[in-house]
Amino acid sequence: MEVVAALAAPERFLFELVFASLRTGAALALLPALGGQLVPVQVRVGLAAMVGFLVLALPAAPAPPPDPLGVAGLAAIAGELLIGAAAALFVHAAFAAAQVAGEWLAQAMGLGFAMAAAADGPPLTMLSTLFALLMWSVFLGSGGHLLLLQVLVESYAAMPQAGLLFEPGRLSAILGWGGFSLASGLLAALPLGVALLLLNIALAMAAKSAPQLNLFSVGFPVMLLVTLAGLPLALPGLAASLASALVALQRQLGEVLLG
Repeated sequence: MEVVAALAAPERFLFELVFASLRTGAALALLPALGGQLVPVQVRVGLAAMVGFLVLALPAAPAPPPDPLGVAGLAAIAGELLIGAAAALFVHAAFAAAQVAGEWLAQAMGLGFAMAAAADGPPLTMLSTLFALLMWSVFLGSGGHLLLLQVLVESYAAMPQAGLLFEPGRLSAILGWGGFSLASGLLAALPLGVALLLLNIALAMAAKSAPQLNLFSVGFPVMLLVTLAGLPLALPGLAASLASALVALQRQLGEVLLG
C-alpha cells in the first residue's frame, strides 16, 4: 500500500514519511557525544527513514498536519521532536551513570588531570571515556538500541501527542533520571572507591606515624598501582551494575512513553 501511495502522490507520501520519522530522527540525532556522534549523519537519517516507513504501515500511524507551516502544524512537529528528545534523554541518563563512576574514581586515584579531548563534546577523564565505551558495549550487547526503537514505534499508539509528557507522573519520572544516574554511577564505582578510601586512610596513618615520609612521592604511585591492579578485577562487577541501571532506566522509559 505504501508503494502504491508513493506512486500515486509522491509529495504527500514523502511528507508523511518525514513526519513519521521525526521521533526516531530526534532520538538518533541526540545520541551521547562519545561514540554516538561518530555514527554518520547519513546512517542516522536512513535508519530514521526506514523506521518511519514501517510506522506508516501501523494502524496507529501518525497523521501529518494539513498545514505544516501553521501554528498547529509547527506544534505537532515540535511535539514529535520532543518525544524523540525524551527517548534520547534516557540514553544520556544511562551513559551519565558510567561517566559519574569514571569521574569519581579518576579524582580518587589522582588521574583527574588526564583528560581525553573530543571535538564533538566536552573533555572527559580517561576513566570516564573507558567506562563510556564499556557502557556502549553493554547497551549494544543487551539489545538496548532495539528496545529503544521498539518503544519509539509503540509510542505512536500510546502517546499520539507530546502533551502527555507533561503529566505530573511522567514529568517527575523524567526529572528523576538525573538523580538515578548519579546514584547508579556512585554505586557502580563503590567497590573500587571504598578500596581507594581505605588506602587513603592507611597512607594518612603512615604519614602521621612517620612525618619524614613524603606523602606526595609515595602516595600517588601507590594509589595508581592499586587502582590499575584493582580495575580489571572491578570491571565485571561495574559492568553488571551499569547493566542493572540500564534495565531500570529502560523500564522507566517504557512507563513514561507507553504508560
